[in-house]
Amino acid sequence: MTIAAPILSKFGAMNKSQRAIVANTDGPLLVIAGPGSGKTFSLVLRTLNLLLLKKAEPRDLVICTFTEKAAFELRDRISAAARKVGYSGDLTELRVSTIHSLCHGLLAIHRHRTVLGNNFETLDELTQLLFIFDNFDEIIGPDSGGKYLTQWATKWTAIKGAQSYFDKITEELINPDKLVSSGSPFVSAIGGAYKRYAATLLGNNRLDFAHQQKLVFELLSDPAIGDSVSSGVKYLMVDEYQDTNYIQEQLLLRLAAQSKNICVVGDEDQSLYRFRGATVRNILDFPDRVPGCQTIKLITNYRSHRQIVAAYDRWMASATWTANGRRFRFNKTIKPDSKAEHPEYPSIFCISGQDPDDEAKRFADLVQFLNREDETHFCCCAFAAVTQCGHENNLHSRIARRDGSVGSSGRSVRGNSRDRQRQDRGETPADGRVTSEVIVQGLATECGIRRHHAPARGRNG
Repeated sequence: MTIAAPILSKFGAMNKSQRAIVANTDGPLLVIAGPGSGKTFSLVLRTLNLLLLKKAEPRDLVICTFTEKAAFELRDRISAAARKVGYSGDLTELRVSTIHSLCHGLLAIHRHRTVLGNNFETLDELTQLLFIFDNFDEIIGPDSGGKYLTQWATKWTAIKGAQSYFDKITEELINPDKLVSSGSPFVSAIGGAYKRYAATLLGNNRLDFAHQQKLVFELLSDPAIGDSVSSGVKYLMVDEYQDTNYIQEQLLLRLAAQSKNICVVGDEDQSLYRFRGATVRNILDFPDRVPGCQTIKLITNYRSHRQIVAAYDRWMASATWTANGRRFRFNKTIKPDSKAEHPEYPSIFCISGQDPDDEAKRFADLVQFLNREDETHFCCCAFAAVTQCGHENNLHSRIARRDGSVGSSGRSVRGNSRDRQRQDRGETPADGRVTSEVIVQGLATECGIRRHHAPARGRNG
């Protein structure tokens, strides 16, 4: 493993783990990147190292980010670092995008191998809802006994409810025929509506985000054409891997099946998007699913005060991270930057109230106080609320009602970890929440339905 001399000359301050990431140029790699640990910095230099060592040309690299904004930022940082080390290659050929944008590009190239016609349209969440509304009679059908699909009393709740199930069925690669024949009135109704929805969608030369990914997955899974679809990808790097869903995991593994040069970066502690179908198991099980995977941990937090880092570590250590022989967190201890100066000030507040509403009010009052115009030294502060499992979902709405001036992301580290354990055992989260993911997977399990797998050609693991 080698690092190009210009990188060592211009970026010699890399720590040991960052150097190991940059120097790793062959085979699968998992990077567990704690908060503020320099993961983007490491991805930028790893990309340039591959280019400077002539391991690949810019057109051979694919880097997937979670948002378009992150993609633009990463591209800009690669360009700036390239100028600093004197790399003169054509970086406009570098493919830096979200997974959705990557899929759109692959479909544009290989459209003739799919059912899509020219000028196909991809629907976002809003236009997907409007599409179901416009084709309501064909997809959902009339009510029966005052209920649509045996479940919803109004058209709009049926549209929103069905959309969630449609996306989950597609993303989990569930065979709708098995749902239709399940014997359960609701599961059968959803399965039939899904089949009508998919036929209507493709019949109108349109895709939703889930079907966009499914078509790419099917292309990559086809033994006759899969290799040609993935042939232009020598190195694949994926950021925020903890927030990928099942079908994204499958198509990414197939995209890197030929080269086996896949690097995924993420942090299971920051897995936030289960409500959108993401599964933290993708990153937790990556070393087991991909043979020969090397794991590197970025554990130095360069962003936060040492008191915050210490409190974070104590909080995480207070939970149990294994159940029934399965792990729910990688073993790691986040450390503050030992070379940084950490002034003494109250970086952590503990707020308690008589009840959840009172607690939310006190938190909102604190943030409003710190953000007053005359308190200019607090204007750039960021706030994080750690709450008890069971009422964190309500904390956001309670705070938001306070003059609309405070936003939060209610998140319980313990709650999320234990909810993940319950979900993997097929149980309901502790606070009684039932997501479409739990419902669909639970129904599929009851009916003996398993995900419909395409041939696992060349799959790693």
